[in-house]
Amino acid sequence: MHRNENKLVIFDWGGVIESHRKGEENYFDIIIKIMKRAGSTLDNENIIKIFKDSIWYNGVLLSTINDEKIMRKRHEKLKEDLKLNTDFDAFMKIYNEEFKKIYFYKDVVKLTQELKEKCKIGILSNLTMLDKERLNNQVILSNFDYVWLSFELGYAKPQEEIYKIVENDCGLDVKNILFIDDRTDNIDVANKHGWNTCQSRGYELDKIKQKVDEFLS
Repeated sequence: MHRNENKLVIFDWGGVIESHRKGEENYFDIIIKIMKRAGSTLDNENIIKIFKDSIWYNGVLLSTINDEKIMRKRHEKLKEDLKLNTDFDAFMKIYNEEFKKIYFYKDVVKLTQELKEKCKIGILSNLTMLDKERLNNQVILSNFDYVWLSFELGYAKPQEEIYKIVENDCGLDVKNILFIDDRTDNIDVANKHGWNTCQSRGYELDKIKQKVDEFLS
């Protein structure tokens, strides 16, 4: 089969490949387990609230930072707020152990591999520097033509800059980009830029496949 070098399908990670769905071993379930293993005695609701608040450090979104020193400083604040009893290195050991158990959509990963034969594929994800290894273990980043990660770029969705970086890197007409993401705000900016979009979660595989087939036809 001839590979169409002029079309690009871009996948989000969280929610599309890795589960955020209740009832599965999802992201927030894992966060609660990590914090409790690290010594927190707070209830689940407060753990998640404090953790969500902690994605900002000194007014900067952590998923746009590529500096381990800052991540270590953020841990000290998290340690205080959540009443943890681990230093950063012990915390990261727990973090990596627990996140190995997270549910992710292997059928979506399989779809990316199949698409590699038909068109270009990319990943566009907001994540911290702590999470790249986990992402790579799930999808094997070297299989993708393009990998756009917020902490490496210094911008995060739905900031306009990250969409412009994608367009400049791939050099394609925007009508030849299909972006699959679960969040309305991220999809809205892509639509504004003229991209094709599919707002979907990983468990909606048929919806994703239908949109991809339409895009490539």
